[in-house]
Amino acid sequence: MEEKKLQHIKWFVAGLFLITLVVGGVCVLDGKNTGKSSVPSTDPETGIQEWIDAVNQRNIDRVYDLAPDEVKQKMTLAQLKEDNLNNTLLQPGYYFINYSVVDKKQMTGTSARIKAQVYLHETANPQYTSGLEVPLQFEFALDYQHGEWKIWTIPYGT
Repeated sequence: MEEKKLQHIKWFVAGLFLITLVVGGVCVLDGKNTGKSSVPSTDPETGIQEWIDAVNQRNIDRVYDLAPDEVKQKMTLAQLKEDNLNNTLLQPGYYFINYSVVDKKQMTGTSARIKAQVYLHETANPQYTSGLEVPLQFEFALDYQHGEWKIWTIPYGT
């Protein structure tokens, strides 16, 4: 009887150990996938993907959050929202599907400029039954601030 009780305790402890191991592994892996770290990502293109995701979600608050501090000092969120009321890119039926880098210059570990062709998919126009893919040229200024790549579009060619 005493031996059975001891065996049940061993299985209980082994089960707790296994649960702790699984939960710990999930927490470690989840922390690696958040994209937030105190060390800058070596690839500023992560900022471009974040910007595309925010625009595709029509999340102007996130677009503003992704702006570098110097842009936020010159423009408020309310101004950005007002300036983009009729922005085609933020209307239903338009979304970015991909991008390709034309030119990439990383000035420092925390600053970069990337010229990219971003492909806009248009489904809003009924004459395009399968949608229209339009390549658009953007130049992005990126700065690593507050644990992520901050991004802003600048006039192409400057």
